[in-house]
Amino acid sequence: MEVDTRAVPARERLEYWHESVRDRFVPLLVVPAGREVQGRIRFREIGSTRVRRIAGTEHTFRRRDSDIRRGGDPEELNLLFVNRGTTVVEQDGRTATLTPGDFLLYDSARPFEFRTRGALDYTILLMPKGLLGLPGGVDATCTVRPGSARDGLAGAVRHLVASLVPPERTAGDIDDDLALQESLLAAVSCLVPTAPSGGPARVPVALVRALVRRHFRDPGLSPTTIAGACGVSVSHLHRVFAGEERTVAALIREERLQAAVRSLGSPASRRESVATIGRRCGLPDPAHFSRVFHRRFGVSPREFRDRFAGAGAGAPIRRRTQ
Repeated sequence: MEVDTRAVPARERLEYWHESVRDRFVPLLVVPAGREVQGRIRFREIGSTRVRRIAGTEHTFRRRDSDIRRGGDPEELNLLFVNRGTTVVEQDGRTATLTPGDFLLYDSARPFEFRTRGALDYTILLMPKGLLGLPGGVDATCTVRPGSARDGLAGAVRHLVASLVPPERTAGDIDDDLALQESLLAAVSCLVPTAPSGGPARVPVALVRALVRRHFRDPGLSPTTIAGACGVSVSHLHRVFAGEERTVAALIREERLQAAVRSLGSPASRRESVATIGRRCGLPDPAHFSRVFHRRFGVSPREFRDRFAGAGAGAPIRRRTQ
């Protein structure tokens, strides 16, 4: 899940790096600024969406007409977040200069050029256009229109995407990846430039669900911290969830409890105390953990482990409605 030029002899690094970038992104010209090329790519596949973290020395990356003819149209829209350095991006007759914390969209179906000033570090999401669900589709009007991802909705998406690499693989990964892909694409669709609405940024429920799924182990996660990450008020966040089955607080609690069920029923966790499992699932107070678990499932965490160890999340426990 990682490419690193330090893993090969110096004389082979340029060719290795060029081919690695082309393989992990699209065919393009890779031109390091100096004789000593250094670079690293960490990557993860989430359904049919690809996440890339690429860092290296000063470069120019150029996608030419000949590259497109040779490699075809990948039918992807790319979301770029700049973590380090300054980069000038050109596509569709527009030029943007990006610094750390900025983001923009670019399209590999048409020529583009990236010119870095010094070292580079990007996080890039490569998304199938057909899954974005944009009413007007994707066209050249949405590319190379930079924005800030230092806070607000774009900042929340940036931190979510950054948390995906390096990957953390677990059992049940395929189903989790498909759900995560849906959440990611729903969130990103809100960042695609459209006609000005004049209203506040739209916070998709899918983004909140994805943030909860990635950060529920943090005991400080709450509706307040999620609202702050998305750049909206807590009352606005509650309005977004007004028509949902669960409130944001209940969503966080349920994610933690379901993780606890999986751990309590897993043979791999037999040597861990109930309190340790609670802490790992974002419920560090043993008394509170036992109380909310019993209220949700009708048995205490310890009783669940004694009765159903080895059955995991599919154990026949009595689940109470909320």
